Amino acid sequence: MSRLIHWLWFNWHSATRTQPFARLRRAIKITLRSTRPIWDPRRPTVCELGPENGRAGNSAKTVKIDNLFAELKRRNVIRMAGLYLVGAWLLVQVAGTVLPMFGAPDWLPRSVVILLAIGFLPALIFSWVFEMTPEGLKRDADVPPEASIAPQTARRMNRMIIAVLMVALAYFAFDKFVLTSRRDAARVAAESTSTVDAHSLAVLPFVNMSGDAANEYFSDGISEEILNVLARTPELHVAARTSSFSFKGKTLEVPAIARELNVRMVLEGSVRKQEDRVRITAQLIDAKSGFHVWSQTYDRKLQDIFAIQDEIAKAIGNELEVKLVRTGEAGKTSAGTRNLAAYDLYLRGIALWQMRRGDALWQAIDLFEKAAAADPEFAQAYAGQALVYAVLGDYSARISYAEAIARGKDFAERALGLDPTLPEPYAALGIIASNENRRATADALLRRAIALRPSFATAHQWRGSSLMSNGDLSGGLASLERASSLDPRSLVVADNHGWALLALGRYADAKARCAPVLEFAPGHVGNLTAVAMADLLSGDFDAARPMLERAAAAQNPSASTQGRELVDALAGRADRHALVQ
Repeated sequence: MSRLIHWLWFNWHSATRTQPFARLRRAIKITLRSTRPIWDPRRPTVCELGPENGRAGNSAKTVKIDNLFAELKRRNVIRMAGLYLVGAWLLVQVAGTVLPMFGAPDWLPRSVVILLAIGFLPALIFSWVFEMTPEGLKRDADVPPEASIAPQTARRMNRMIIAVLMVALAYFAFDKFVLTSRRDAARVAAESTSTVDAHSLAVLPFVNMSGDAANEYFSDGISEEILNVLARTPELHVAARTSSFSFKGKTLEVPAIARELNVRMVLEGSVRKQEDRVRITAQLIDAKSGFHVWSQTYDRKLQDIFAIQDEIAKAIGNELEVKLVRTGEAGKTSAGTRNLAAYDLYLRGIALWQMRRGDALWQAIDLFEKAAAADPEFAQAYAGQALVYAVLGDYSARISYAEAIARGKDFAERALGLDPTLPEPYAALGIIASNENRRATADALLRRAIALRPSFATAHQWRGSSLMSNGDLSGGLASLERASSLDPRSLVVADNHGWALLALGRYADAKARCAPVLEFAPGHVGNLTAVAMADLLSGDFDAARPMLERAAAAQNPSASTQGRELVDALAGRADRHALVQ
């Protein structure tokens, strides 16, 4: 018996040398020295004494294993061990989940595990030495067998163990089916943001808080002007307007948006316009950590709106430690006007140009003309008209293609005469030159537009298409990939990129590029036909059929039969020669 006591004492002494346990250790030491032996001779079922009935000098006591186990059970040591282990596991799991949410250092969860491991042996010794009685804690040796309530305590501990086990099982299920998916998503987000350029950002459309839907264009326009200022800086990777604004009105979290746009930073805010006052709140968020890097509220007169935009752009540049390229003169927007009416009309027009529909393009032309009339020196108003006329022939037959091209050239040249640093006129002239098969000129103009605004996704897209049509497949594909990186949710960019991949025989890649776009724009004909063509060229005729039917339903429902006939003919279920005829 003395060996058992010495063994327990040695382990307890080694595990509790630290100051927090010193007082308890001394108390137990005094208790052990001042009481009768733990193996009470009044309890013959526990120990077997020698023939001399335990007197000094007699032979050593022999402890049977089964009697030791029975004593451990009677003193509820085994139950204490089970309760402690289950409770410690639950505490470690909860601590590992909750502490990181509050930014706790990495060493804190480890410290919890270490402290719980150190406390295990003292808990067992405590359970061995003391017993709970109606009068409170007493030393087990001082409690007569007839007064012991150890069986009642055992039943209570059994219920406690069952309760803790049920809580542990509930937590395990919650962790398995809820927290695991969130951790996986967070890990994917962390892995994706860890490889993203720290100087990449997206400017989300500012929320219109004015209570008037007619002011929606105004809040969007402020976001776009800030985006344009930032996009001029070569050190910054700025997501294009089309992709950033595709999240307007959606409730996605910032990390999810950043993952979609392949950026690290996200700028969001709100605008409240009331009479001649405007309040703008802007905040820059690090998608990797989820924390606000910078935030500011501007409460000014409406006439100060231009200065506010520049201040926001400069503040972001300072936070990202880059020097912005031309943020505009005091009191002017990056578009270059002090006329609020002209600026208002321009914002409305550029929003319509982004829609790429025939009716919307004509409305944009009308607004740009009014903006130019309000401020004849407003270069961006003419640049906007150049952009519209450069693509108008693809969306409207109201005027001839040649006339649209001529007007586009004229407005681009006028804009450059007023402000040669604008990238839009160069881009418009570049795509016009490409359509006229003046490839070298087109490439020079588009490269100039990209130099003025490195994050100009439309210029990258137009240059990629131009290079592809000129036979430079690798250069064209690289430009289209850059456009996709800057504007991953652009329907037009995805369409052009997909067809370029088809031309290179990369059918699976073409489908992979266009298919995600169809998740949020299921009726876009260009991407539908690109996916259908990828399936046809891959020989998957059954997959191509629904895509062609969807494309026909979106553009020309009467053509749906032609799509089915094409698929059947290519699949060998119909006469190919009859289809051609």
